[in-house]
Amino acid sequence: MVTAAVVTALAWPDGTDSTDDGAGGNDRTTPTASVSPSPTAAQNALPASWVGTWKGTGPGSPSGDGIVNARTNRVAVTVTLHAADRGEIVGRQVSHVTEDGTGRDLGCTETLRLRETHGTSMVFEAVSSAPTDPSAGVICQRGNLYTLTKTGAETLTLGNEGSQTTGSPSRLIRSS
Repeated sequence: MVTAAVVTALAWPDGTDSTDDGAGGNDRTTPTASVSPSPTAAQNALPASWVGTWKGTGPGSPSGDGIVNARTNRVAVTVTLHAADRGEIVGRQVSHVTEDGTGRDLGCTETLRLRETHGTSMVFEAVSSAPTDPSAGVICQRGNLYTLTKTGAETLTLGNEGSQTTGSPSRLIRSS
């Protein structure tokens, strides 16, 4: 069980937190309460510094088994983000995953929702997903999760715990 206490501090019109005890003007002063700030809209929104297009290229995974995990020789990712609050659609992710040997594009294009905000890290959820190349016969699933961390003014780092393809880029660089 979690118990939380809320403390309210009153400010009187004269700017003090004094109260009249009703005994002929004998004021007593109430100590100012220390209250932790509640989450604000800004803390639940994608920071403005994240808005834009971010790109990266990874080596792919030539050691895939070719059955469950494709053998790939390149993974190019473009993430486009716009202003949004937590729970809203925030952008999209387009991946081009090049199959080794055939050159077929096995990537998916996903619509992203801002799922969680954690200061310099954000968690995105794919709410829709479709093959980047519809003729490739790839099945893309929604619900993938991606954690990105802002590690520089122009750099986002992709967390290892997400749903990314093996051999995806570990960093995305701002392109616009």
